[in-house]
Amino acid sequence: MALQLAIQKTRLRDLLQTMYEEGIIDGRFCQLQAFKESIGPDFVVRSVISYRVFVRNLFINLTNHISQVNVNFYAVSSAARDLYERTDSIGAVHVKLACTELLHASEANSPEDSSQALYWTKSAFSKLQRKLETLVQIERKIIELEGRF
Repeated sequence: MALQLAIQKTRLRDLLQTMYEEGIIDGRFCQLQAFKESIGPDFVVRSVISYRVFVRNLFINLTNHISQVNVNFYAVSSAARDLYERTDSIGAVHVKLACTELLHASEANSPEDSSQALYWTKSAFSKLQRKLETLVQIERKIIELEGRF
């Protein structure tokens, strides 16, 4: 059991290091790891799942707004700002950068640029999501193994 736990912790450390080195996450995401000690071992898992659900819902909202004939750019900007703030709070760098483009496009009242920026944001999120799925699996395995000691 101890060996399996050590392996999973190494996998987690390596994944986080790779994500950090690739610029996918920044120090804010690493700070989430530190909160596990005081808040609970499943804090990161809950935070990641909450973020993913939030983003998926915002993407639906943004897609609906941008696909309208008369785009409500105030609603697009508001949703893009929410997405930016939530993304920044967990340190998802690539998604945050794409959100910046979405904000600029919506503030310029450009349906074409908004649509393209939303596509880029979804693409950045998709890449992040694959990494986060792996992270959640590893975190859950660690929680399970630590529960056995």
